[in-house]
Amino acid sequence: MEKNVLKNILIFEFYENIRNRWIFLYFFIFLFISLLFINSGGNEPERISASLLSEILLIIPLFTLIFGSIRFVDSLPFSEVILSRTQNRFTLYLGKYLGMLLSINVGFLLGTGLPLLLFVDLGNSHINFQLLVFGVFLNAIFLAISYQIAISFQKKEFVLATSLLLWFYFYLLYDLIVLFFSVSLGDYPIEGLIILFIFFNPIDLVRVILLLQMDIAALMGFTSAFFQKYIGNQFGISLAILLLIIWILIPFYLGYKKFSRKDL
Repeated sequence: MEKNVLKNILIFEFYENIRNRWIFLYFFIFLFISLLFINSGGNEPERISASLLSEILLIIPLFTLIFGSIRFVDSLPFSEVILSRTQNRFTLYLGKYLGMLLSINVGFLLGTGLPLLLFVDLGNSHINFQLLVFGVFLNAIFLAISYQIAISFQKKEFVLATSLLLWFYFYLLYDLIVLFFSVSLGDYPIEGLIILFIFFNPIDLVRVILLLQMDIAALMGFTSAFFQKYIGNQFGISLAILLLIIWILIPFYLGYKKFSRKDL
């Protein structure tokens, strides 16, 4: 019975969101920028991949945090109706999460994947495939975080402000803090601490994985360079993938625990 309820919620959420104009905008932004980078990159596949990586790291966290949190708040009346038919809040929460994640990933994969498939040299296909895979990881991570934000505040103005602040922290402020500590404590052996800092930012983790694969040291951020120097490629990539999975599970679990105790 619960499996059927989960399936129905997932399908309903998917169709509700896939028709949303913001998913179309998400798709067209990735499509336009991907085509722009591919056209300007010429016959340099790694340059194209590095540009697309920058696009993914900027757009996915920003869009998913805002869209996911706002949509969750908007769907609370629907949640009340569903809970009148089933007492299993986990089924509702998981169904909503998977349905929205699927719709977001469709927009991302079509917007980025089609240009890569049609116009980019297949000799660099393993990097392009990883771009798509880790883009899906980022969508899953920041959607889980967005649900936690929505449940914590439930008012759109607070939800939006918190989403923007978190995006600013993960995308820019985090590396500035790491850089400040590294400069301030430059006379001490802090390499291990810097590597530890990397684990607390999924954006940096994805950057590390893909830039290590592309082997473009000149384009690597400060923390990524430390990661390459002190952790072997294969071990570092495997560890980062494990940490990305943890980054999905912990926010999802914390969000669900709040949701399970919430008086709707």
